[in-house]
Amino acid sequence: MSAQRLKILRDVVNLPTAPFVESRVIAYIRAFVARRPALRLTADPFGNLLVRYTPPRKARVGRPILFAAHMDHPGFTATRALDARRIEADFRGWVSASYFPNERIQFFSDGRWVPAKIEKVIPAKPTTTRDKKAAASASSFRDQSPPQGVIARCASPVALGSPGMWNFPDAVIRGTQLHARACDDVAGLAGILCMLDEICRKRIPVPCFAFFTRAEEVGFAGALAAVAAKTVPPNAVIVAVECSKAITGVALGDGPVLRVGDKASVFTPAATAYCQVVAENLAMKNKTFRFQRKLMDGGTCESTAYCHYGYDATGICLPLGNYHNMNAQTKKIGPEFIDTRDFLNLVTWFVALAESPATMRFDGRHPGLHKRLDALLKQHRPRLRKTARSVLA
Repeated sequence: MSAQRLKILRDVVNLPTAPFVESRVIAYIRAFVARRPALRLTADPFGNLLVRYTPPRKARVGRPILFAAHMDHPGFTATRALDARRIEADFRGWVSASYFPNERIQFFSDGRWVPAKIEKVIPAKPTTTRDKKAAASASSFRDQSPPQGVIARCASPVALGSPGMWNFPDAVIRGTQLHARACDDVAGLAGILCMLDEICRKRIPVPCFAFFTRAEEVGFAGALAAVAAKTVPPNAVIVAVECSKAITGVALGDGPVLRVGDKASVFTPAATAYCQVVAENLAMKNKTFRFQRKLMDGGTCESTAYCHYGYDATGICLPLGNYHNMNAQTKKIGPEFIDTRDFLNLVTWFVALAESPATMRFDGRHPGLHKRLDALLKQHRPRLRKTARSVLA
């Protein structure tokens, strides 16, 4: 089981992708769904993908759960040929400008990677007073503007429209860590696919959804368009998965993180409590299962957008090293990395969530906490009454 899950993980994180040029990831998902009769895929007008799992027998009643991930990673798009080997490429997403000069990148063109080197960094366009005010109001989303793009010298001609990424080889596993040119958020997407694979084989009697969005890294473009178009089922409980920058108090290897909020907002308490109860039940049954619970404020994720527009949503994330390929120690571009134990536990958690909507009471209360608080009330209420007159006199 673990070997199959890790194979899907490696397959997905090796795919080329960048905002607005996610075609290779989309093709992989289409092929994955086509091999599983219980799954049905539809695309909205913006290229977001909705996958529905339909049980082979009569479904139990319950609110459906929807697992969401985005298909892009900060990267380049070849936009203009300057001569046979030099191209101009836009950069989309957020990486600090100081990481770009003289870095090596690569473009996926005509079915192969073409190495390239940045010769010139094109600064971001000057902002107007109005733009500056807008940027200030959105400061909780991004700390610093990246360059507008680069001019790069390529080893061979590159087709316009090709996605570009930092020049790292395919993913490798060292010990328990997977190092890849991109984990955010394709590793989270792989976790959802692994969950779909398992529930299809188990033939669970509960319907659920998976939702894959485009161009998250430029500001939730796909998710916002989908919400406006009502692509997302309105009664679904949304669990958005991310790879989120490891922060103080969160360690790689200690389990996936129940993300109670991000840099911009706190998520739906009821949805968060629901995921926590499922995780706690798992931990009691499976001694190898571990999870963490934290406000992950190193960035902002799609759950903020879903909650803002009235959906019940929470987040689960994989702790991430070298967030957006920025190695804070060397101040150079580096591969992102996650712990494979966290990934495997993420899939286990997702499968349990997919199986549980009909049996879990979704009212925002934590059953264990409710019992404890009720016991405390019964214990202390008589003494409060008895002593109230004396303290109020």
